[in-house]
Amino acid sequence: MLCMSCLSQVTLMLGGRMTSSSNPGLSRVVTDAGRTERKHTQIVDSARTLFLESGFDTTSVDAIARHAGVSKATLYAHFTDKDALLLALVEEDCERRRDPLWMPHDRTIDLERDLREIGQRFLSIFLDDQALAMHRLIMSCAARYPAIAEAFMRAGPDRCDAEVAAFLRAAKAEGLIDVPNVRLAATQFLMLIQGRLPLTWALSLQAPSAAESRAQLEGGIKVFIAAYGRKAGPTRQARPVTKTASKRARAPASRRP
Repeated sequence: MLCMSCLSQVTLMLGGRMTSSSNPGLSRVVTDAGRTERKHTQIVDSARTLFLESGFDTTSVDAIARHAGVSKATLYAHFTDKDALLLALVEEDCERRRDPLWMPHDRTIDLERDLREIGQRFLSIFLDDQALAMHRLIMSCAARYPAIAEAFMRAGPDRCDAEVAAFLRAAKAEGLIDVPNVRLAATQFLMLIQGRLPLTWALSLQAPSAAESRAQLEGGIKVFIAAYGRKAGPTRQARPVTKTASKRARAPASRRP
């Protein structure tokens, strides 16, 4: 079956002359493709709802199909099994949940300002109810399903680290920071600004307050800049100690002139 991107390419190759009104066959393909996409979305959304409410192990394929309003045959036409459905759910959620933490731009980098913006975007990724529930679901399945853990790491933490690392390279190129290991520093920054907020929330089921999140973010930024930020202006060189000054320093107070 043709996908929507394939249909777009066919239309472009024909100079845009082919439309659904001029070609009934194409109209049927477009309609079928749209229906298929809607069913895919219904299945994934239903799986998300049931997995988060009841857990992965206790949710059956029958329950997902009923909730989505499709037959089991239709569900299996989209996903080979429940594991594949969970994998697709994790990948889609990681992909659609956020914008990039940082993208290259033409403006001059302000280290503290830009780190704060990156940190705010990062914290907004998982500091909400559904994101926390999804994180619990992934952690409960990761040991038994390595593909789930790999997909989450690739689309989540690894991607975040890479985007922060790109910012740090840009800041280093402008002489704002001195970072020997950019990728390690990126991970350190994200750890500093989240601290134990996600863990505390996951264990207590109580969301951190705005003041707690802000304090963690600002404190993390200060520690990171203190460790890696370059001071404005040249470093003062220590004056060498002369032999005379050294002798004067060692002489007893009574013998000093």
